Amino acid sequence: MKPEKTEGHLTLDQCEMGKPVFPMECEIPIDKFYKGCGKLLAAAKQVVSNWEQGDLAAAVRDLDLSIKEIQGLVPEDRRDVILLIIEFPNGHNFFACEDAGRATDELYEFVEEYWHEMPAEIGEIPSDKLKAIELYYREKEGKESYEMQVLALLSGRDED
Repeated sequence: MKPEKTEGHLTLDQCEMGKPVFPMECEIPIDKFYKGCGKLLAAAKQVVSNWEQGDLAAAVRDLDLSIKEIQGLVPEDRRDVILLIIEFPNGHNFFACEDAGRATDELYEFVEEYWHEMPAEIGEIPSDKLKAIELYYREKEGKESYEMQVLALLSGRDED
């Protein structure tokens, strides 16, 4: 089966030899269609995988974003927001950060504030932020955790 290209859109070629070609309406330019297939497949696999764990929200948002990118509804210069979720015995802290560096800074500030709860043999908090975060959460394993989710910042309004 050989697809025929017409004005940058996908068309359906003959299914059997000698049969006429029937154009298929496709609202997506063929280059965006092919570029988005891998991302769409990965997002769909993530939804299926998360279905088994009962946590679909993030996977469905990623799938929705993939569909919007393929349809050309996401600007090329889109911005992402990092949602930092810190879970601890008394609740949750949520931070919307402009980049991963800012999220790491917020997480380090949290770790620094509660470092006094660490065993004395661990010593002072390291100045290396990633090392301090790793040590803190290794010690708090199962009691506290954090998650960083990348969320696309999409405008809901039409801009000229």
